[in-house]
Amino acid sequence: MFPVVSLVIPVYNSGKYLAQALDSVVRQTFQNFEVVIVNDGSTDNSELIAQSFCIKYSNFRIINQKNSGPASAKNTGIKNSRGKFLTFLDSDDLLDSKFLEVLYNLIKENDSDISYCNFNLYHAESNISICMPFTAKSGVYQKDDAFAKLISDVTLHHFPWNKMYKKDLFIKNNIKFHDMFYEDVATCPELFYYANRVAVTSKPLYYYRRHQKSIIAVMDSCKINDFVKSLGIIRNFLETKNEFKKYRKRFIRYAKRIKLQVYYCILADYIRNGTVSDMYKNFKNASDSIDYFVSDSFEVTDGEVVVPYSVYIPKKLNLES
Repeated sequence: MFPVVSLVIPVYNSGKYLAQALDSVVRQTFQNFEVVIVNDGSTDNSELIAQSFCIKYSNFRIINQKNSGPASAKNTGIKNSRGKFLTFLDSDDLLDSKFLEVLYNLIKENDSDISYCNFNLYHAESNISICMPFTAKSGVYQKDDAFAKLISDVTLHHFPWNKMYKKDLFIKNNIKFHDMFYEDVATCPELFYYANRVAVTSKPLYYYRRHQKSIIAVMDSCKINDFVKSLGIIRNFLETKNEFKKYRKRFIRYAKRIKLQVYYCILADYIRNGTVSDMYKNFKNASDSIDYFVSDSFEVTDGEVVVPYSVYIPKKLNLES
């Protein structure tokens, strides 16, 4: 008998946090689920930790693959999942014990395609959790309303992990996570576009761990370019569905926020690297790319969206020489 829910956990060198993450899964009050751990070529003790849980718990299993990135790991997990419903956990984060129960009941009771919960920002070093302040009120949102809120990325956010999905959203619409950093930002709008209803609870049931090695904390030119690229992918998707005019104002407001975030990331990277070489040129490159993705001159593509003006922050200086 197949499980009802599949929980996909991409893992890459997260041995420091993985056991705690998996313990939070074991404590779930909802029990009809499987755990698909995708070990994405870890070189630390992550595989050993995952294997120990698979030996102890029959609903845990592990898939090993060469290091291919977070998007590939998620896609592998989806392909090998058996549940009717899907959800995700980052391997350094934690779940409230009622995470699966509440999201499953929301999706079933409201016949929704996606259920959504609020989350806590968890600072492990100080053991402080801060509830995300801006989230949609508890309720059921119809397609247009939910999609509009997601495009704004204010009360509904692009993260893949604080949601439960009908697996058919991925399968019937051939949706896969884009092979890039910030694959969630690029992919989540597609899922919401095809969802007829989204059921939301404002209860924080997910703990997003903030630490110095997280993707958000450690930015570089590749991640910055992919962050900008995600905006272009969203614009391209809206255009292919003839929906850009409808959501234009929200998209532009979101793009302005992205620009400020990218400026901050560029500045932080330069400070980290101890140089100011070409800093203003990189500010301009990021700005021009974002402006292109919101402009009337944007050209729709059937292939890969390309960032027209790439950021290329110099490597760290050897300050000791």
